[in-house]
Amino acid sequence: MKKNIIALAVASAISAPVAMADAPVVYGIANMAINTVEDAGSSTDSIASRLGVKGSEDLGNGLKAVYKMEFGLDLAGSNGVTARNQYVGLAGGFGTFLMGTHDTPLKMSQPKDLFNDGKFDNSKTAGGVLVSGGEVRADNVIAYVSPSFSGVKLVAAAVSGTVDPDAAPIAPDTLGREDSELADAYSVAVMYGSAKKGLYLAAAYNGGDQFDNAEETRISAQYKTGGLTANAMWQDEDNTGTNVTASAGYKIGKMMPKIKYSTTDLDNSTASPSTVAIGLNYSLGKKTTAYIEYGTFDTDTAGDSTTTVSSIGLQHKF
Repeated sequence: MKKNIIALAVASAISAPVAMADAPVVYGIANMAINTVEDAGSSTDSIASRLGVKGSEDLGNGLKAVYKMEFGLDLAGSNGVTARNQYVGLAGGFGTFLMGTHDTPLKMSQPKDLFNDGKFDNSKTAGGVLVSGGEVRADNVIAYVSPSFSGVKLVAAAVSGTVDPDAAPIAPDTLGREDSELADAYSVAVMYGSAKKGLYLAAAYNGGDQFDNAEETRISAQYKTGGLTANAMWQDEDNTGTNVTASAGYKIGKMMPKIKYSTTDLDNSTASPSTVAIGLNYSLGKKTTAYIEYGTFDTDTAGDSTTTVSSIGLQHKF
């Protein structure tokens, strides 16, 4: 999901095109896993596999056009092709403006997810309780990423396209959308440092109709030094609940053992659902990683409320 500092702000590769010449770059991830869910059986699944093209064109006077088109691929063959982050924009000394479909700044403000994309991804450990858990990829986005000011970066996005639920249905050939505004929803984030090394801090907020009127706040912190990565994330969704997620991993040669814990307090329930996961990554090469992950989801309800999940997978980046 990311290769540079601007990617931490809004997209996985906004700044990569800015730094490149005019030639498009094809990239992707092939990721498959054998997943076993207690009482549900085992399956071979594609784990957020993707294919994309990105690039830029120098327009002169320090200005560049940037673009990206990324598609999700189901290597298991059942769900076909889906849209991921896709945009066109302008970048320069003023920062980057883009329009398209994109992860919200709140989503991109998260620290490194050591269990990214799999069964214990943030969207499942926190999102399973808090609806989306901040893991929102929005359509109809206008976004801005500021330059870095002494390590501080501001990111903001407006989302348009909400239809008034009380209005009459709109004919397919009707231009525009009823009561649509450029900022039917919005997401903002302030980040300090880099999630790649050293200290990283971030605060972010989502609000507006596109997110079902759910005001959501996220505060993140991470410290990375040597082989150690340790982080924590607090998030609150209005009228739903509060979640805390913490994880750590330590790279030892080709191996990286890792652990994750997530717990939620629901506003309208005495239950406190939680997730505990452990895993091990093994580097087979610079771009190829084998991994094994195991954990439990506890809904904290009456009776047997714990479900055990395991994954054995292989990921290759290109």
